[in-house]
Amino acid sequence: MKARLLEVLYDLKLALAMFNSGASRNAAGKAFGAVKALLSALVVENSAKIVQGKGEEERRWYERKGYTVPTHGMKGISMDLIRLGFTNLRAVSLTALDLHDYQYNGFDPDFSPYRTRKEVREDILFVVSEVLSNLKSWFQGVWDEELEREYSDLRAKFQEESTR
Repeated sequence: MKARLLEVLYDLKLALAMFNSGASRNAAGKAFGAVKALLSALVVENSAKIVQGKGEEERRWYERKGYTVPTHGMKGISMDLIRLGFTNLRAVSLTALDLHDYQYNGFDPDFSPYRTRKEVREDILFVVSEVLSNLKSWFQGVWDEELEREYSDLRAKFQEESTR
């Protein structure tokens, strides 16, 4: 669990740094990876609650694959987590999927949801903002000094970036 949370924080810091160095598609990929890691940690932490009331096939899917958060399952997983009270996950997940499309397709008008680097930047900042707003409260039980240090570092980088 802690490793996944560190992955979220590291990947978001890398996304900000990569974007600023001109590697916007790589930055988009890191932000996408951070959201997948976040969803994975939430699924592992809440697996018993997620599968309550679900049919046998869906329970088995969560046991076999759900914790890995396959890209094609992100929307449904986020909806299941929203039902448990994890607000804004739908917007974060959909934004991450847009960033994933951009990572592979760039600004191709037939495939990309973005037209400009500014739009990409805004979505990366949105993802970082949502993580900073919720991560500590969602994972109070595992929060420690190392996570707090990395969280504080990400918050400082976010504040610096959002004032540019």
